[in-house]
Amino acid sequence: MSRTKIYRLFWKLAGEDKNILRDSEKHLQMRFALSGFLIALLFITAVISYHHTFSQIFNIPNLSWVWSLVFSLMIFNIYKLSLITISANPNRKGVGYITSFFIRICILLLLGLTIIKPIETLLLKRKLNLELAHLKFDKIKKATIQTAAYFDSEIASNDDELNRQQLLLTDGRIKNNSNRIELLKAKKIKLELDKKELIEETENRIDASPHYVRGLILLNSKFPWVWIISIGFLLLFLTPLFLKYLISRSSSYDIVRSELNRDIILDEYANFKKQYPLLFQNSIGKRIELEERFEDPPFNQIPRTITRKTGTELDFINYLNGL
Repeated sequence: MSRTKIYRLFWKLAGEDKNILRDSEKHLQMRFALSGFLIALLFITAVISYHHTFSQIFNIPNLSWVWSLVFSLMIFNIYKLSLITISANPNRKGVGYITSFFIRICILLLLGLTIIKPIETLLLKRKLNLELAHLKFDKIKKATIQTAAYFDSEIASNDDELNRQQLLLTDGRIKNNSNRIELLKAKKIKLELDKKELIEETENRIDASPHYVRGLILLNSKFPWVWIISIGFLLLFLTPLFLKYLISRSSSYDIVRSELNRDIILDEYANFKKQYPLLFQNSIGKRIELEERFEDPPFNQIPRTITRKTGTELDFINYLNGL
């Protein structure tokens, strides 16, 4: 199998024209093959990352693979759109272009962060589990104290009422109050049982929870050096974009692609100009030609100079009087 055939799949992944690249310089073929390879690698990383995220949040490991695949396809469609629409070394780098390029980079960085941050929790799983264990212990301790305080208060109130009823019965102030006393004793047993069950349930719930979002916060606050991993990944994430952006305008690929794009635009515009008056003719029965307001249609970079001849006040009066 020839090298060109091997590269072709990666060129397609990079969103580049394989027919132009086939006749381009070898270093350009390798550049875009590398770009496509990186995109494939990043896509696989994204699927693993989003699967971990969805699995932690929804606790449905198998279905999370489907969600992660769909979400990764959506993310990388945006990613490839940014690659396809970027112009290598454009002729005009005005404020609008710089702003657009800056916004595009920011969007890609945000997309990259949604991929690398979950991966970091997998890479540093042992350290993160240790931190989460301390966090869960503190939360269980706090919840246990609050739960015990509530039930202890209820049990104390119940004991006071039970002692009061027993005292009244002993003093002979009331008779046949044994049912009330038995109910209070049963209530105390129920409260103690509920207290134990609720504390155990709270402990199990806190211990079983992945604390995914809290884990991300802990990882970045306790170990700031993980941003070295993040920055390294983000640079890799932006590499395909810069591989294309830094192509020389004198390269055969850029020249042929620019000429091909220009020919396509001119052909489509010529066809539009031909169909324009025919559409008006068929629609309203009147032929209207397209009025050009630029010297270089359809690119419209050079406005036409419009010269108007103005008359005198007398000419205007004569025009009003029909003279």
